[in-house]
Amino acid sequence: MTPFQYDAGRPRPGQQAYVIEIGETQAGLVSRRGDERYFTFIAASSTFHALEGHRFATPGAAELAARQLAAPRRGGTARLAS
Repeated sequence: MTPFQYDAGRPRPGQQAYVIEIGETQAGLVSRRGDERYFTFIAASSTFHALEGHRFATPGAAELAARQLAAPRRGGTARLAS
């Protein structure tokens, strides 16, 4: 994750944004205004379109979701850990 600044380097009070990269691929970015509790995902490519508009508590949670989406599917059905 890389912090991202708006307005040519002039941060807005309370606003945060982070670029989400998976390897060399830019998945998208997450941002939130100072009055928002969650980060909103904005997809940078169609591979990550399924995450568009989803809200995450942290940029790390968004990165994990993007990594899981980009991970190659293994044979069989997916199983969730319990």
